[in-house]
Amino acid sequence: MADERIEILGRVPLFDGLPERELAAVANAAKERRYDTGDVIVGEGEGGIGFFVIAEGTARVEAHGERRGTLGPGASFGEVALLDEGGGRRTASVIAESPVRAFGLTSWQFTPLLEQHPQIAVKVAKILARRLREAEERATPAS
Repeated sequence: MADERIEILGRVPLFDGLPERELAAVANAAKERRYDTGDVIVGEGEGGIGFFVIAEGTARVEAHGERRGTLGPGASFGEVALLDEGGGRRTASVIAESPVRAFGLTSWQFTPLLEQHPQIAVKVAKILARRLREAEERATPAS
């Protein structure tokens, strides 16, 4: 089971390129979760406390009642919730379209990993900086 988690988590951009030791620490902290078709994995407007990686199945993303996309095996969501410790609200819902098996990680599981494995913190900082830059570019009108 741990090998599967390491393989799946190692393909997630947030953890891609981490040394085996750090990746194994993340994999050991992640918990398997299962959802039935129609289950709300995370709800728009709810407090965000976890990060998820889909191992099996598909889920749809909805914001303001509109479909925004589909997530399948290897897709991840909720990175900001790992650092926000539940203070922020989810910007979209993720709803299982088939039975879904996912690996979840909460902020209180993730924070000690950052303290023990600084390479993870550096990786997270770089990804969040890139996402912030992309959001700023989308918000700035082209001249």
